[in-house]
Amino acid sequence: KRTELAVRSCVEVALAEFDLTPAQFLLLYRIRDHGDLSGAALAREIGVRPQSLVTLVAPLERRGILEREPSRDHGRVLHNRLTPAGKKLVANALRVAGQLESELLAGLDDKKLAVLQEALISLWEGAEKHDLHPGAIRARAVQVMRSQLAERRRGSRGHTR
Repeated sequence: KRTELAVRSCVEVALAEFDLTPAQFLLLYRIRDHGDLSGAALAREIGVRPQSLVTLVAPLERRGILEREPSRDHGRVLHNRLTPAGKKLVANALRVAGQLESELLAGLDDKKLAVLQEALISLWEGAEKHDLHPGAIRARAVQVMRSQLAERRRGSRGHTR
């Protein structure tokens, strides 16, 4: 936890130059790569609740960094897109983030860096497979709902009127 907090503090200071929080930076980074995500999908991507997304998006929209457009397929769904100013901001912030990453990892030789990467990947994969991971919880909820629906259907067929 100490490592996470120390790194996050450095990231916060580095992103202050762009008037971005780490969550906003992650949001913009994901939009850059997946501009067609709905708000709910984007919230899942960056690990916030859909209700919290508007507090991240609104200031960026006011600054002209991103814009929201209705989906062609689903009129009520809004897709977030980077504006030209947003694309430039993300590119500049990524350069600074890359420089910070290089500086923070400078004390690790290639072997230690490879071990760290393997350990982090293993931790990430384990977390995503864990019963408490939101993806696993959603999958179980879908299974329960499907089985309940199937049970209701079987029950309604068994009744004669």
